[in-house]
Amino acid sequence: MENWDVIIIGGGSAGLSAGIYAVRSGLKTLILEEKLPGGTIADASLVVNYPGFAEISGGELAEKLASHTKKVGAVIHDLEPVTELELMGETKVVKTSRATYEAKTVIFSTGSHYKELGVKGEKEFRGRGVSYCGVCDGPFFKGKRVLVIGGGNSACITTLYLSGLASQVIVESVMDHFLKASGCLLLAVEIQPA
Repeated sequence: MENWDVIIIGGGSAGLSAGIYAVRSGLKTLILEEKLPGGTIADASLVVNYPGFAEISGGELAEKLASHTKKVGAVIHDLEPVTELELMGETKVVKTSRATYEAKTVIFSTGSHYKELGVKGEKEFRGRGVSYCGVCDGPFFKGKRVLVIGGGNSACITTLYLSGLASQVIVESVMDHFLKASGCLLLAVEIQPA
């Protein structure tokens, strides 16, 4: 059983950043990632809103983040999903598909996954017309007609943001009403219930 000061579960940008700070604080650090390091940023075909890079592919940015983290001394085990945790007591136990680890501290940085609709063409056009972050990718749609699908605050905020960029914004609610669109005033958009 390997012993670590810190085990970070999740190798996205937050987990990698936590790894850098942990190592710089003198802690023996292991990062466990079920996929490849970089998280959802790796899925982006083009990133134009990350400070320090005017334009970079998501895969390249993910590689730079992982490389930096390794360079300072953190160990990254990718393609190693966590299968079991024992968090009670002073020593924490983290089991994966490959090994069992012990640590004084476990940091959860498991990130998020975009909710997919499961419609035809969604996967093929991801990053090439299909976006899961209107604020991140909005400038790519400047002057174009866009469709926002949702029914809560995220859909409302995205619609308001895109209404200042796109020529037309159509909102397709996943319900017959907006669930949590608190404090949002929809102007200059066409709303079509499902």
